[in-house]
Amino acid sequence: MLAILCIALAIHYVSQKTLLKKGWESDDPKKYVNRFMINGAGLIIVAVAALVAARPPFGLFGILIFIEGAVCVTFGRKLSKK
Repeated sequence: MLAILCIALAIHYVSQKTLLKKGWESDDPKKYVNRFMINGAGLIIVAVAALVAARPPFGLFGILIFIEGAVCVTFGRKLSKK
């Protein structure tokens, strides 16, 4: 189960990097910033729920999902400063 989550998070990260590149090349990156922020907030909410449940290995799941959500928010902030 943990391996599947890690693979899914890796694929998600690569897709977010592709989206960041498209947003960086765009004249108006606002829609990309909004997508990053909404996606990041959603992942953080799921991570908090997984951490509250905190039965092994959901605590680890929550930590990994939280990191991915934080990366999304960071990408959105980076793009908004363009």
